[in-house]
Amino acid sequence: MSSNSGRVFTRRIFIKSTAMQAAAMATGAHLAWGKDAKTPGRLLAGAATTDITPPLGVSLSGPISKRGPSKRIITPLNTRALVLDNGCERIAFVVCDSTIIYDDVIKKAQRMVREQTGLPPERISISATHSHTVPRVGLLKSEVDQRYYDLVSRKIAEAVSIAVRNLVPAKVGWGAGSKPEYPYCRRKLIEPGSRINPFGETTDRAWMGGWGQGNDRPTSPVDPQVGVLSLRHTDGRPMAVLASYSIHYVPGDTRGDVTADYFGHFADRLAVLMNGDKADPPFVGMMANSNSGDTNGPGGGYKMQEKVGAALAEEVFRVCREIEYHDRVLLAVCHSDLELGVRRPDKKRIAWAKSVNAGTYKGKKHGWTTVYADQTLQLAEFPPTIPVRLQAFRIGELGITTNPCEMYASTALKIRAASPLKPCFNIELANGYRGYLPPPEQHKLGGYTTWPATSSYLEIDAEPKIRRELLRLLAQVKYL
Repeated sequence: MSSNSGRVFTRRIFIKSTAMQAAAMATGAHLAWGKDAKTPGRLLAGAATTDITPPLGVSLSGPISKRGPSKRIITPLNTRALVLDNGCERIAFVVCDSTIIYDDVIKKAQRMVREQTGLPPERISISATHSHTVPRVGLLKSEVDQRYYDLVSRKIAEAVSIAVRNLVPAKVGWGAGSKPEYPYCRRKLIEPGSRINPFGETTDRAWMGGWGQGNDRPTSPVDPQVGVLSLRHTDGRPMAVLASYSIHYVPGDTRGDVTADYFGHFADRLAVLMNGDKADPPFVGMMANSNSGDTNGPGGGYKMQEKVGAALAEEVFRVCREIEYHDRVLLAVCHSDLELGVRRPDKKRIAWAKSVNAGTYKGKKHGWTTVYADQTLQLAEFPPTIPVRLQAFRIGELGITTNPCEMYASTALKIRAASPLKPCFNIELANGYRGYLPPPEQHKLGGYTTWPATSSYLEIDAEPKIRRELLRLLAQVKYL
């Protein structure tokens, strides 16, 4: 591991570029960032939605799961954006109906957002919902997939630009609800020697359980919180809601189908509950994935996706009716790029992978042995360290953290308990993709989400380093 593992680069970014100011003025953007954050002006907010439904034929495959091309559209996919400005700071949240959005697509979208609005990447969270029936944006190189990835970048920038144009005086409130009946820990304890992993080993003590069936020995707690950030027009009309929840997805789909999962149904149902489905500009409901690396939801396919989305919308609607709204609040964001080590394979593991691909491997096999052999050789080409973009936002007394990993519930619960801002919620798979984030004690148990691959490659101590850094950033935005 490199000696600079864990190195942190942190700074507050203020807009000083004349060129950026000119670009922002051309789009009507307000550029007063860098004023005294303790004297906020009247809050402005705007929201927007753009369509990112893929054409048929775009791949739904991931690094491990090979789902093939899209064949049928069950529900449309969208990018949803929310922008807040208090005259001192401007921040934006974007949530996309994508499984993963890789760095190249994120960076392209960020460049376009900056060109069109003047808003720098440090002030934007661009996250994926992690529905498994949608594309992994940026993974593949075929022409049809690349065209779609370019579309997603453009639509992210378009959503933010429209949200900026929609900025109007607004009120904001925050709170937290709870939906404990859906999450369950998808990793269960097993007896050593009882299962063969993809590498031909029988040392794992944890295994991915069934879809809520027989998982009576969970390895970790779950997180039932529903985080809520709500925006209203000054006359009380609903404008937008950013919520977060922690179940991976709702399984039971048909191969080749495209659906936004419970995230899309949440947005549609909340708009109806808010009487905002016919508003102008339309009400925007956003459901981000909070921390579901080891958490799944109930099976049941499309009907259960709709049921979960509707139940979450009802809970968020309840919270929105009870919280207090403000027209002047502090806004702040801090970020850091944490340099972390990569678990690259050693010579023995590389030799194993080559023997599997050559057909000379004679050991025990798992259904994913060939997949993990390919993953091993891909991981061998990774750099020894990699930057991990982390953010902490403050909106009044609400804290929001973002990270590009699939975080375990236990990590989020620890951050929330120690956060100086209350309530606090996390948005995962934001601003890139860095795979699963198992705590060190979960690495010792093994099992899927810890097996080294392009879906799980950060150093074993990545989780405590990321957790400490997010808490440091929360403290920083609290006391700016």
